[in-house]
Amino acid sequence: MRSEPFLDNWTYLKVEFNWLERLLLTAVAKQRKDVKTIERVSQTKADRVTSHWWKGLISLDEAIASDSPVERRKSAPTPTYQQQLDARIQASGQHGIGLALPMLCDRLNLTTFEKNVVLIALAPEVHRRYAQLYGYLQSGHDVAERPTIDLVLRLLCRTDAEWRTVRSSLSDSSRLMRSGLIEVEENDRSSFLSRSIKLSDEGVNFLLSEPAELAELEELIAAQMPALIAMTRSRRSVNLVLPEAVQAQLAQVCDRIRFAPQLQAWGFTASTGVTALLIGASGTGKTIAAQSIAQKLALSLTEIDLAIVDDSIELIEELIDQAPEFVLIKSAERWLKRSAPIAQVIQLIEARSGLTCFSVRHRLAIPTALRSRIHFTIEFSKPDAAARVQLWKQAFPEVTPISEIDWQTLAKKHSLTGGEIQKIAEISAIEALSQDASEIELHHVLKAISRLSQ
Repeated sequence: MRSEPFLDNWTYLKVEFNWLERLLLTAVAKQRKDVKTIERVSQTKADRVTSHWWKGLISLDEAIASDSPVERRKSAPTPTYQQQLDARIQASGQHGIGLALPMLCDRLNLTTFEKNVVLIALAPEVHRRYAQLYGYLQSGHDVAERPTIDLVLRLLCRTDAEWRTVRSSLSDSSRLMRSGLIEVEENDRSSFLSRSIKLSDEGVNFLLSEPAELAELEELIAAQMPALIAMTRSRRSVNLVLPEAVQAQLAQVCDRIRFAPQLQAWGFTASTGVTALLIGASGTGKTIAAQSIAQKLALSLTEIDLAIVDDSIELIEELIDQAPEFVLIKSAERWLKRSAPIAQVIQLIEARSGLTCFSVRHRLAIPTALRSRIHFTIEFSKPDAAARVQLWKQAFPEVTPISEIDWQTLAKKHSLTGGEIQKIAEISAIEALSQDASEIELHHVLKAISRLSQ
């Protein structure tokens, strides 16, 4: 059946808020089992003027969508609520109808959980009703409050695995928090869960814009995301599953860094700065290779994704000023193509004394002036069947309870990257936990593969 596009951005948001209403009122109903109506919670004198906006929108007798975080049916209908919504979003895009929240999710590669966090933060900026419901769920009184982290977790999570996933998305180092769109408001209470979240004013304005324009989104990202640099030091052992030729090249990079001072002492003019270009599709191991190098050389790894942070001049100046030991620049196509700020990139390379890795998905026609300054070019191909067997085996932590699975058959049948296999492992774990299974079985893995391909 052909899906109908949304009329505009506001029509789409009303559907999303419709889902949120169900979520909230179900939570309220559970909290007030002895009360037949929640009219007092949802209306005040100030609200009655605009009560037509929400009155009658939701009936607690209606069933919540099967893929809602608050209820799970034994047999989900086909297609699911989320599939229908995604189909309408796709149809809207095909008709040139800009939907702000889906555009933001696509631009920042946000998960469904992260999208719902943004939606929960947006709601009280649209109508006081949501603030009152948040206040009631958080204190038992009809007071206007922003949602706390604890409330977000209670609303969105059914299992421990989902709780950990959503909580991590609200940590300072997460992609969502680094974007600057969501702010965690500080208070005198020490508990992280007691803190409330707020959507930035610029984020609110964009999400409610009509029509939503891609150019406005890019301006928002440039303004909201200053040149943030996430300093990380890999603590867990990195086990590379890569062709021998690629591992040999990575070893050469390590040697070039390790022996740079001795080379200079022996009279060679080699710079202490080393630049490498990592080429390969998403999930082929570029990031984990960089983490492996950082681990072997005991370097702090700075990861920057230009798909998120794209203020070129300011970021380059900050990198030169801070001089981190090891920088991995993802989505580097934005800097390395001919229309990019090549002069500034060259200045960055020449000013650095550490290791700089540029990560791109495809081989580029790099300008000659820049090409001569790249010491190593390493291509990461998709893993073959034998490598996929190893990736499957190491995708699940040792403590994970898992049944006997024929990894060789699975590896031959499904051509996946290492990144995809890692995602599937986590999804299959959530599948098993949601079904109260004692261990992960093959059908959980197959369901996860199906979900990833949707």
